[in-house]
This record gives sequence, C-alpha cells and structure tokens, in this order.
Amino acid sequence: MKRFIGIMLSMSLVGMFVVGNAFAESSEGLTAQAAKKAEVGAPITPEQIIARVEKAAKLVMAEGSKSIDKFKGNSEFIGNGTYIWIHDLNGKMIVHPLKDTLDGTKILGIKDPNGKPLFSDMNDLCKKSGAGWVAYMWPKPGSDAPVQKISYVKLVKADKDYVVGCGIYCDKTTVDKLLATNPK
Repeated sequence: MKRFIGIMLSMSLVGMFVVGNAFAESSEGLTAQAAKKAEVGAPITPEQIIARVEKAAKLVMAEGSKSIDKFKGNSEFIGNGTYIWIHDLNGKMIVHPLKDTLDGTKILGIKDPNGKPLFSDMNDLCKKSGAGWVAYMWPKPGSDAPVQKISYVKLVKADKDYVVGCGIYCDKTTVDKLLATNPK
C-alpha cells in the first residue's frame, strides 16, 4: 500500500510539473503560437472578414476592456491567414495578437513602407463613416516582408471608443474593388 501511494504521489508531482510548464509559456511563445495559427486555414473572403469584425465588435460592445484577453493566444479570432486587432481612437494599440510589442503603445505615427499613416487613416475613416476598408502594406503572419493588405475596421463604442479591425492580403484589383464600397 505504501508503495502504491508513493507511485501515485510521484505521478502527481510529474503531472503538476508538466502542466505547470505548459502554462508558464512566455508571451513571446504565445505570440509565436498565434502567428502559426494565423497562417493555418483556407483563405478568407472579404465577407468573412466583415463577419469576423462584426462578431468581435459585439463582444467588445458587451464586455468592453474585459473582452481583450479573448483576442490573444489560442483565440477564435485568429486563423485562416488573419486575426482581429483592437486599438483606440487616442492611438493606443489595445491588443495585437501577433505583435504584442505594440500592445499599449502609441501607433498613430506608424507608417507603412509607402509612407501611409495606416492607423491614423483607420481612425479617420471610423470617425467619418463608422466602418470601412483601408489599404496599406503589412507583413503576412510568419513573415517580415510587407505586402499589400486591406483591412475592414469598425468603430465600437463601449467603455471607451475602440477600433476593431481584421484584414486580408490580396491583389490590387481586390483592394480597388473593396475601397470602392466605402462611403464617400
């Protein structure tokens, strides 16, 4: 009986060590996991991007800042080559699941390689129209090289004013077609 208890105790300690290490992963590791998850899946359509932003917007509207952790790590809002990010109208990144070094930083001065102030343009569009498409250059998940991207952004009024966004990497024809749908 003592031997049985000893074996069970040893197995429990080993199990706690393994589980503890799984949860002790660094935020960098979680970001790498999110990047890997963002690369996986069938290509997503513009209609699916809008639906994903609408779903995220409802969550943010209902829960405000309490919802932010639901956009990190192994989130349902990451996958199929894309992800949801959230920033505010004051120009602060609230959550970027693949570039967590941006979280909490001022982003209005960030420009793409062509000099486009993308987050400033997103805020301007949201203030004017509430939602729409913004084109710019940004690296695909798992890459450092900027490529053509277009994102759908939406203003969400909750405990503060948030901009919820999600984008796709696509060709110029698709970009032009989607930009043409923005309110004038």
